[in-house]
Amino acid sequence: MEFFKEGLLQILQQRSVQRRFGRFFSHPVALLAIATIFATLAGAWLTNYYQEQAWVREKQFETFRQGYREAFELVDELSEVMSRRVFGLNRVIWVAKGTGTGELDQVWNEYYQSVEEWNTKLLAYKGRLVRSIEPEAAEALGNWEDPALTNSNSDPQTIHGHFFVAHHRVRALVDCVRERCSGEAKATAIQQAEQAANELSVAVENFIQACTARVHEYASQS
Repeated sequence: MEFFKEGLLQILQQRSVQRRFGRFFSHPVALLAIATIFATLAGAWLTNYYQEQAWVREKQFETFRQGYREAFELVDELSEVMSRRVFGLNRVIWVAKGTGTGELDQVWNEYYQSVEEWNTKLLAYKGRLVRSIEPEAAEALGNWEDPALTNSNSDPQTIHGHFFVAHHRVRALVDCVRERCSGEAKATAIQQAEQAANELSVAVENFIQACTARVHEYASQS
């Protein structure tokens, strides 16, 4: 191999050979051939480059579209689950007041199914909110440091805290009706239950609106 390299180098160093190469590379046909080869190679490289960029953009768009869809599906699911529990609470209040239909114990048991569903899925919802929307949304949904979770008389700071307070206020009303409490005690229990349920409804609506706005904001920035 070394012998071949040295022989080729000696040949190229000969003036006659250099003149022939010079005439060849300066000939119009040779220049056209070289330009054609270069254009072909450059075109192939550019084609491959733009194809790769198009593939990257397509994958990025697919990832964004999937994330956008998952975020809205999560908001819709949360809205449905929370609305079902809010409605269940209000239905118990209506029956306890005597303005709703159905037996109090039966309506309470039906409502409690939504409580079990909520408690079972809460941690999963928090995790999905972190991935699909933002960590702040997960904290707004539920935080174990919410003072209302240890004292239902405290102002709730999260959606879970609002549910907790409303649940205990409505449960106190149910117990009052079951024990045939006085009219004054029942009126107080109704007032407290309705207030907690109304505050819960407002908190849920604000939470859903905030999550929806955050998803739209993310989409506009992407």
